[in-house]
Amino acid sequence: MSAEAVIRLSAGSLNVEILPESGGRISAFWSDLAGNRTDWFVPGPQSGGTDSGSTAWGSFPLVPFSNRIRNGRFVWNGEEHRIAVTEKSAPHAIHGHGRVVPWDVDDVSVTHAALSYAYSGEDWPFPYRARQVFDLADGVFRVAMELENTGTKSMPGGLGHHPYLPWRDGPVLATSFGSIWPAVDGVLPAGPEDIPGDLDFSGTEGRGLPRGLDTGFGGWNGQALVQWPGQKLSLGISGSETLSHTILFTPESKPFFCVEPVTHCIDAINLAAGGVAGTGIQPVPPGGRLAASMLFRPGVEGS
Repeated sequence: MSAEAVIRLSAGSLNVEILPESGGRISAFWSDLAGNRTDWFVPGPQSGGTDSGSTAWGSFPLVPFSNRIRNGRFVWNGEEHRIAVTEKSAPHAIHGHGRVVPWDVDDVSVTHAALSYAYSGEDWPFPYRARQVFDLADGVFRVAMELENTGTKSMPGGLGHHPYLPWRDGPVLATSFGSIWPAVDGVLPAGPEDIPGDLDFSGTEGRGLPRGLDTGFGGWNGQALVQWPGQKLSLGISGSETLSHTILFTPESKPFFCVEPVTHCIDAINLAAGGVAGTGIQPVPPGGRLAASMLFRPGVEGS
């Protein structure tokens, strides 16, 4: 990570660092209780000594789409579009532009920051404006996002965030999904299916997260609780109604995992064009906006 301006927010024991020039990325989110630091997101190199060659830290914005678009190609309103293939070692576009462009700082205070950038419609064939607003208050970290269509044609829209959470001694997840979108071609799904028993996290006690997932789930109820029982730590994650999907990413032998609240499934534009229902992809009309928000609530037993 190169040296750049860092936005630092603080409220009570909670602290956040944001890098506007590096994709508007949250580089660290932690609690400081009596001088003891607990990281809720894997900290970036400047904050916690993570290997400078790694990109698996913090949380980055997903805009104007989440996850992958097959072969960087999609059809929208009868027009075919091709965009840059950006996934390493695969032929797909991935994660949109927000994570790789500098964001403007519109407003900042001790507990609040607002960032934005304007996209004029080069590779992605629709101009738009994206916003992120970060707030710390009442023991909660709130992230709000907005995608505004500044063009003259309807555009497909998607939002989300991609937090890297520490694996520690193994997380337990409690949440409720209505469907799973399993991969049938690499990591790309063909449509929703019933959730198998070993991936049903809806019990009151939750279920230990298995390794090896890179999988989308639909029908999210907007509430999730991640627990690290051995460390007596927890992180509540809640999302607005537009965040109806979640991606679980739990790679083998890595010190992190991801619970990504998103508005749509993987390859949603192409699946919707093929008649698959429930993808979550949103048409955003000219001058229209798509908004989403999420809350992160840390818990430390005994504090």
